[in-house]
Amino acid sequence: MAFSQYLATKILSWVKNSTFPSALSNVYVSLHTADPGTAGTNNDVTASVRGVATRVGIASTAFSSVGAASGGGYEITNSMVSQQTTSAANTSATTISHFGLWDTSSGGNFLASGTLTTAVEIQQGDTVQFNSGAMAVKVV
Repeated sequence: MAFSQYLATKILSWVKNSTFPSALSNVYVSLHTADPGTAGTNNDVTASVRGVATRVGIASTAFSSVGAASGGGYEITNSMVSQQTTSAANTSATTISHFGLWDTSSGGNFLASGTLTTAVEIQQGDTVQFNSGAMAVKVV
């Protein structure tokens, strides 16, 4: 998972003795057809797939404790299933390959992105599901 420019700036500013943002109650998931980029706006198909511009939230408490990551570093993973149901607005198949995490359901600050292990084709009426442990936020 790649940190956004926003989050990297906040972390580095905190190291330089600036105040860090308040803890989040929720994070919100966006869906992408390719790398979202450092601002999270590239290839975002959340609105067209879901039929609404808002992202699905996951309670911050629904992430695991910080632990050692495979290949080095540390990570947290989602400890609960997260689902996003598509709508009638999704009239043609869309292949999702990436996801993004945000601090609000619309607008807000992009936090990080990740690549799906396998790209998934979503059709009208499908449910996008991230199983427990499928989303990892890793710091190396």
